[in-house]
Amino acid sequence: MAPHHTSLRELVNKWFDLSDTPHLRFTRLHCPGVDCGCVRVELTTSTRPLVIVFFRHQPGCWRLFPPSHVRPR
Repeated sequence: MAPHHTSLRELVNKWFDLSDTPHLRFTRLHCPGVDCGCVRVELTTSTRPLVIVFFRHQPGCWRLFPPSHVRPR
């Protein structure tokens, strides 16, 4: 079975409502030990911000957890 490649756009649409789009802030992060990249997405709300960090595993594939070679064992 071929692996499913989830784009960053697909994940953002899954975790945030489309009406939230004007209130989203994207920040590219430098995470030590993660050479593929990670992006911090923050939703600004009236009460408190909601932040999710997405990790790129390979081109076209984003996840909520870092690649396996980076995770603690």
